[in-house]
Amino acid sequence: MDKNREVLKHCPHFYTIINFEYYSDDMVSEKLIDVYSKFIFSVDIKDEENVKKVKKLDDVLFKYINDYCFRDQIRADIMTIKVRRGENVLESIVSAIISFFDNYELMSTRKIQITRWI
Repeated sequence: MDKNREVLKHCPHFYTIINFEYYSDDMVSEKLIDVYSKFIFSVDIKDEENVKKVKKLDDVLFKYINDYCFRDQIRADIMTIKVRRGENVLESIVSAIISFFDNYELMSTRKIQITRWI
C-alpha cells in the first residue's frame, strides 16, 4: 500500500484540517497546519509510537479547529515553545502541542463553564 494512504488511514480528520479556512492574518493556524502535514508524512508509520503521535496530533488539530477556547489557549502557549539545539524541530513542536492539549484537557475538566441562556 502507498505510504500516503497508510498515513491517511490513521488520520480521519485530515481533509477537515487541511481545508480549514482561517483568516489571512492568522499565522498560528497556518503554521500549525503546515507542521501537521509535514509531520504526518515524514514519520515512519511502521513504528507504533509514531502512529500514536500521528493519531493524537490529528485529534489535537481537529479540536483546535472546532473549539474556540482551545484555539485561544494554543495561540498563547505556542509562543512558549523552546527547541534545544540538536533536537528534531518538528518532533519537538509536535510533542509540545500534544502536551498543551493534555494540559488543556486536564484543566478544562476542573473548570465549570457557566453559560447564560437568553
